[in-house]
Amino acid sequence: MTETLANFELILAAITDGIVVVDQRGTVLYANASAEQLFERGALLGCDLAIPLLPSDVSQEINLIRRSGLGFAELRSAPITWKNQPAFVIGVRDITERKTDELGLRQASAVFDSTREGLMVTDTAKRIVRINPAFTEITGYTAAEALGKTPEILRSGHQSQDFYKAMWGSIASTGHWQGEIWNRRKSGEIYPELMSIDAVKDEAGVLSNYVSVFSDISKLKQTQSELNFLAHHDPLTRLPNRLLLLSNLQHGILRAQRDSKHLALLMIDLDRFKDINDSYGHLAGDDLLLQVASRLLDRRREMDTVCRLGGDEFTVLLEEVADAEAAAHVANEIIKVLSEPYRLLNGIEVHIGASVGISIFPGAGHTAELMLQQADSALYQAKTEGRGRFVYFSESLTRAARERIKIEADLRRAIQQGELRVYYQAQVEIASGRIVGTEALVRWQSPKDGLIMPDQFIHIAEAIGLIGVIDDWMLRETCLQGQRWIAAGIPPLTLAVNLSAYQFLQGDISHTVAQVLSDTGFPAKYLELELTESALMQRETEAIQILDRLRVIGVQLAIDDFGTGYSSLAYLKLFPLDILKIDKRFIDDVPLHRDDMEIVAAIVAMGHSLRLKVLAEGVENKKQLDYLKTLGCDLYQGYLTSPPVPAAEFQQLLMS
Repeated sequence: MTETLANFELILAAITDGIVVVDQRGTVLYANASAEQLFERGALLGCDLAIPLLPSDVSQEINLIRRSGLGFAELRSAPITWKNQPAFVIGVRDITERKTDELGLRQASAVFDSTREGLMVTDTAKRIVRINPAFTEITGYTAAEALGKTPEILRSGHQSQDFYKAMWGSIASTGHWQGEIWNRRKSGEIYPELMSIDAVKDEAGVLSNYVSVFSDISKLKQTQSELNFLAHHDPLTRLPNRLLLLSNLQHGILRAQRDSKHLALLMIDLDRFKDINDSYGHLAGDDLLLQVASRLLDRRREMDTVCRLGGDEFTVLLEEVADAEAAAHVANEIIKVLSEPYRLLNGIEVHIGASVGISIFPGAGHTAELMLQQADSALYQAKTEGRGRFVYFSESLTRAARERIKIEADLRRAIQQGELRVYYQAQVEIASGRIVGTEALVRWQSPKDGLIMPDQFIHIAEAIGLIGVIDDWMLRETCLQGQRWIAAGIPPLTLAVNLSAYQFLQGDISHTVAQVLSDTGFPAKYLELELTESALMQRETEAIQILDRLRVIGVQLAIDDFGTGYSSLAYLKLFPLDILKIDKRFIDDVPLHRDDMEIVAAIVAMGHSLRLKVLAEGVENKKQLDYLKTLGCDLYQGYLTSPPVPAAEFQQLLMS
């Protein structure tokens, strides 16, 4: 008997399942090695495992709290006689791996069903074997309608056979494909998707399935299309803007040269518009501008282009006009129709007038820019002569050019005699309300004319080649001031300096920046260089190389006045930027105009999707700031905190 029992214990010790014998009180009388390993409690003899004893035909699952973590076991028990006393034998099987696999499958299934992206699994014959609810939501096809079919039910016909051949070639060679594709919903609607397809292989390396993950990017495409539209159109009137006008005008000049025809550019300024805007508010002013745009569009020919340059300035490009007299006839019609009474949304009837400047091709101007300048000069003359009239550009208007020459001479003297000043406007972190940076802005302190704003001389500096000198001086003076503030114990601030297109693309700007930082000792990480979209897009490839060199130096890079240029997500992705600045024009009417609010929201979302910080310019009231907070916008600057001020006043602002 003793030998039999010993042999029995040898057998129990050898099997992989845990075997435990307990007395009627639950005290362990025997445990094999597998049981001790499973419970991870050392020697089990004499222990109370606190396991309920169920009938032998019932199994139960228990949790195992072990040093290695939570486990699971399956138990079965039966009564026996152990060494001449009643007892129970308990079989313990470790099911941790199985339970973990089941849990993982349940979690995977939950993720599969709950994700907002469409999921589709096909077999090797490309028959659909599983979809998730998002698939149905996006495509309109239920599981009953899709299972067993091929993805051909979604094909829109927009892609060629070569497209699909290349796609499946990529999957065959790399096991993966990702890209944009146009598919068709059950309703027949064609929509864009961002899709990835992966080939799935089993443990033996044999292809078993294809898994497709896709998302509907219709809204993103819509937003991008709107931003592209706004790059070339006025957001209020939806008319072409200056950028599109210059393009159309240049093409018109080329056609007129080719066909030996005339064209005319009419620049229109509204008389007394400012009085109405100031008296009745921006909403009334916007309503009036929309009515003006409508009247101009109603009288144009199909080949003509009506544009809004900004404010109350419009242009009409007349192609294929007979002569200058025909352009004058149109100008008279415009003056007449714009002088008729307007009834605003508030019910008030108002009257305005219009002045028109005309530039004719062929004439003194042979480029789009020159014709625009000539029309502007003629408009100025029309307003000077009493408004409500038109004036052709003529050489007699060179008197205005003489005035510009005088400003040029004064500006050269101002640079030599140190009359330029740097003013600073606070940049505030929206979440904390702290001033974390400042934008450096140039001013001209003339001893004769007082403080002159940059819009009165920067364009002249650009025209005569002085902008590079001013830009370099601004960069050095700002870094010197930043270093003075650090030496005074003021916590470091980000100092933003504008780079003109000239400074950015001429010479070696990265060398200039590195030299200034070395000379002044100002830390590169606190210097932010701001560029406009137009500067970046003048020479795209070269711009990327320059930005990469600046990034190596360690400075931050920002795109300024976003929304006024190309405003394209595709272009924005090309450039290594840190900050996106929303142009003031989009902030001005927040929260009064829903269009502007939606544009601002789209720009903030776009910036954050590209991991850029977003700064709103021109914030003047708390309602604007509150709206920016709801969008999660990072920073703002504007008169709500402070106008641009000299360095000493800005330092006081920091310490207040």
